[in-house]
Amino acid sequence: MSRAIRQPYAFAPLAVRAHLLRACLLSLLALSGVATAQSPATAVSTDRVVYDAAFYTAFAPRTALDMINQTPGFVLSAPDGNNSDERRGFAGAVGNVLIDGERLGAKSQNLRDVLGRVAAKEVMRIEILRGAEVAGDASGLPVLANVVRTPTAGGGTWQAGVEVTNRDNPRPNGKFGWSGRNDAVEYSIGGNLYGHDHLSDGRFSVRDGNDTETARKHFPIPHVNDEYTLNGQISFPVGDGKLALTGQAYLFKHHEKSFQLTTTPDDVQLSRELDPFEERVTTNEAGATYQNSFGDWDLNLTGLVTRKKDDWHATATTLDATDIFDSEYQQDVSQDSGESIVRGTFSRLLTRGRLEFGAEAAINTLDGHTILTFDGGGGPDPVVLPNADLSVKETRGEAFVSNVWRLGDRWSLDSRLAAETSRLSFTGDTEQSVTLTYVKPRVQLSRQFGRHQLQARVYREVGQLNFRDFVSTAELANSSVIGGNPDLRPQTMWAMELDADLRFGDDAALRVRAFKDFVDDVADFVPIGSPGNQIDAPGNIGRGSIVGAEVSLRVPLTPLLRGGTLSVAGLTESTEATDPVTGRKRKFSNTYENHLKAELRQDLGAAKLAWGTTFEAYTPDTDYRLDETFSFRELRRLDVFVESTWISNVKLRLEIQSALDGTEWRERRFYSPDRNGTLLGREVGSFYPGHWWLLTVSSSF
Repeated sequence: MSRAIRQPYAFAPLAVRAHLLRACLLSLLALSGVATAQSPATAVSTDRVVYDAAFYTAFAPRTALDMINQTPGFVLSAPDGNNSDERRGFAGAVGNVLIDGERLGAKSQNLRDVLGRVAAKEVMRIEILRGAEVAGDASGLPVLANVVRTPTAGGGTWQAGVEVTNRDNPRPNGKFGWSGRNDAVEYSIGGNLYGHDHLSDGRFSVRDGNDTETARKHFPIPHVNDEYTLNGQISFPVGDGKLALTGQAYLFKHHEKSFQLTTTPDDVQLSRELDPFEERVTTNEAGATYQNSFGDWDLNLTGLVTRKKDDWHATATTLDATDIFDSEYQQDVSQDSGESIVRGTFSRLLTRGRLEFGAEAAINTLDGHTILTFDGGGGPDPVVLPNADLSVKETRGEAFVSNVWRLGDRWSLDSRLAAETSRLSFTGDTEQSVTLTYVKPRVQLSRQFGRHQLQARVYREVGQLNFRDFVSTAELANSSVIGGNPDLRPQTMWAMELDADLRFGDDAALRVRAFKDFVDDVADFVPIGSPGNQIDAPGNIGRGSIVGAEVSLRVPLTPLLRGGTLSVAGLTESTEATDPVTGRKRKFSNTYENHLKAELRQDLGAAKLAWGTTFEAYTPDTDYRLDETFSFRELRRLDVFVESTWISNVKLRLEIQSALDGTEWRERRFYSPDRNGTLLGREVGSFYPGHWWLLTVSSSF
């Protein structure tokens, strides 16, 4: 269970936040009768809101991504393609954007990269699809965006820049994309380069059970990242249909040379630990999609093959107060994973709706090997970890049928029934297999209220297993082990949601989603091993619940700030499960409960200038382990930017990120013999990442 980067919001009690949310919603609904003026740049039908290219002119976009980011009432959902093994099948990776009404037949390609290689001049309009227009979609999302390009789409985009952090070592970054059409043949190619050289400086206070400071710790983490991506697509006629081929190659390299200096409160050295770390990740993917029509039926076949190799080496060398060697741990980890997917659908339009049925088959594999040694001065000796050498294979099949039924001009009903079965097999340190079967129904009812739409849905969802959770690894810098657990099962839940998509005038929109989830097999941390020799591992802790709300708001500020817009996206949720160690109720591990992101932007068209600021705030998450709690709050940051289009067809952007020099907060609490016992002490402090500058130049051709 890897710690994700998250950005939470809101700090009032849930009941207060719900009251404020209702008041805001009612106020905007009351105003909607006088705020529905519609400019030529936008149009609204029952399930489709259209923003023509002219709507985005004020923002001087260079790519389709720039346009998507300025679309009212829409927040891009673009999972990191290079973590595609953490999303279930093809449907879990498709995101919420279509291009010319179609999805890219790829899973590892980041949707931001795909949109970034579509020049803004190629885009005729962006359509927000909802209700019956998205019913039955593979993603299961309530709102999609469709980027519609010109019939003669073709051209390229490029971006070049440099990043300077607190290490004062400029690192280059760049992107390019090129696409074109030749009769019925369409092609595109894109590439990314990103370099990052940064220092996050940690300073912590070590305190005993009486909260008396006993030591201090200095923990600087200088690190260098390099990422390289090359991808492309080509489509052409095959018989009466069309075949699209996609491919991507990705390389990630990470190197850090951190250390931990422990001193007395008076800054006298007690020990020093050297913690160098290196990682290299390569991902390759190839995909093919074939489309054809047979009478009233449309056929869509997709095949994907992804292979990923992740290798890392870590060392923890401890020196005493006089910098003399004391001990050393070394760890080498190699994880080779693969995913192969075949998916097929048949669909047809009905008199008042649409019918689709299909199936998906997938094979997921992981070969994981962890070697850990300890040297106390007499040479390295192996440290035995459970499930350190393990191969995993999952064979999964799913069949589904969905039906969209228009119940009049204002109502539509979307129903879907899917069933899946999978077999997990383990070889190596553990020899076992298990068969899992799930039924996944979904029902959604949509109702139109003029320009506004309300959706209610109930569905069952099955989470994806992260195969890396099956293999044990050590966190050397944190002096802990995360055990592999082949008994881990997918987390499932029954979800109820109410979603309101509200449109006010040309440039104002509000989306509100309220939800409650009833969760089974909550994925969390559990102790494994014999009593007295237990370690933490990913596992299931029984039933739990999630309740919350999500808000996305965009309003023009013209009466107060000429050319100004305000965009706000927020999430608040409350999770609850029974702790397997203490038996008490608590929130889920590794889950933030609040998130806020707000952007203020002013576009001064006559001056060919724009400026803005983005603020992100979030609450900590906590891992609940056997004898420890590990709480972490990601960086709360304020970014400020200025853009200029003084040079024809060229955009200059200067951005200062984390302008207020925010911090990342961390606290570890230690107990004996477990969290039911005595508090031994805690380690609390912050990482100080500083601020950094990013200068980019972008254009299209």
